[in-house]
Amino acid sequence: MYKKSIIILAVILLVLLAERFIFTTSGIKVEIDPPVLRAVPHSELEIKVYRENAFGFKVPFSKAEVLFTIEEGSGIIELSGDSSQGIVKVLSKGVEGEAIVGIYSQKSGLQLKKVLIKILPPDTA
Repeated sequence: MYKKSIIILAVILLVLLAERFIFTTSGIKVEIDPPVLRAVPHSELEIKVYRENAFGFKVPFSKAEVLFTIEEGSGIIELSGDSSQGIVKVLSKGVEGEAIVGIYSQKSGLQLKKVLIKILPPDTA
C-alpha cells in the first residue's frame, strides 16, 4: 500500500519538476548565422530567436512571437522573410558598416534585445 503511494507521489513530483524546469521559459536566446555579413549585394545571414528553459535548451512545443525592426543602418541592410516563427533573414545592400536590429515582443511591444550586425568588406581572395 505504502509502496504504491510513494511511487505515485514520486511520479507526480517528477512531472511537476519537468514542467517547471523544461517547459517554462526563463529567457530568450538569439542565434546569428553566420556572425557577419559581407558588403556583397547577395550576402545574407539568419537571425533565430527562441525561448530558453532553465537548463539553457530550447523550450519544447513553443515559439517566440517577436517582431524585427531595423533600428540603425536601414541604408545598408534589409530584412526579408516572415518573422512569425522567430526567424528572419538579413540581406546586405553591398555597403560596409554596422547596423542594429531590434527584437520586440509581439504581445507587449517591449524591446527584448538589440543585435549589432557588422558588414565587412568583400573577400578579395
